[in-house]
Amino acid sequence: MPLFRRAPRLSVVVIVYKMPDQADKTLHSLSPAYQQGVNERDYEVIVVENHSDRLLGAERAVRHAGNVRYFHRNETERTPVHAINFGASVARGSHLAIMIDGARMLSPGVIRHALDAFRLAPEAAVSVPGYHIGHKLQQVAVNEGYNEDAEHVLLQGIEWPSNGYRLFDIAVLSGSCQGGFFQANYESNFIGMSQRKWKALGGVNPRYNDFGGGNANLDLYKRLLEYPDTPFYLLYSEGSFHQFHGGVTTGTLREERDRVYKLLDEQDKQIRGENRTPPSVRPILLGTVHPHIYRFLDHSLSRVKSA
Repeated sequence: MPLFRRAPRLSVVVIVYKMPDQADKTLHSLSPAYQQGVNERDYEVIVVENHSDRLLGAERAVRHAGNVRYFHRNETERTPVHAINFGASVARGSHLAIMIDGARMLSPGVIRHALDAFRLAPEAAVSVPGYHIGHKLQQVAVNEGYNEDAEHVLLQGIEWPSNGYRLFDIAVLSGSCQGGFFQANYESNFIGMSQRKWKALGGVNPRYNDFGGGNANLDLYKRLLEYPDTPFYLLYSEGSFHQFHGGVTTGTLREERDRVYKLLDEQDKQIRGENRTPPSVRPILLGTVHPHIYRFLDHSLSRVKSA
């Protein structure tokens, strides 16, 4: 396996559970055929799939590129946190990027700009804003009939994946990223850092052991961004795009979702002993502006002006 003789700079850990079709698109968006300005030797993709009755499987996972490694796990708790920590433990890169939700496609410049950020500041935190595919937040749209078929029509309309930046044209900022580009938001589905910093943080807190990990991702993001001597680079012109897949907080109807949110918040307070607030840091913006993000730049400016 000559490809793996030299360790990659970046290891991207992708967690998959009951989302084979969506994860397949995510892995295509992580492939060197889609990501611009990088090759297979620059990074690796570690797919960790918790067992279910709807498996992606090794064959489908590794077909996208030669830098993909696949691991299948039997998980006893309904959480991805143990899979994340496992994926990080087998990573070969000097830097890690955590994607807790395998149903999120990336725009084509994420890997290149992440590598650029780590060259500028090896101990930086790096993230990308989150979006929902569709014209409303998916937790709202699901109550109006939005589903995988409706999303398929949207993706066909932009001829994805021929131009990954057209995803911005059929998306809205996720609820946790409503603050825009000029302030830290609550979380990201692409959280990058050095291996040294990951170990200093102790990885993802395993106490978040319920309902898809609860607020584990928010907790990791906040701890990383507020860690001493950690410059924060936001890849503002890139994005992570959530595909509809019946997830705990985006794919369930309102009554059930409200019940789950309450339980997750209660667990979060037990663990942290405080109410959740976004990280108290300002981002360094890194990237190349393009027309597809103009309306989101306008939104971000309006949020700053109204603050």
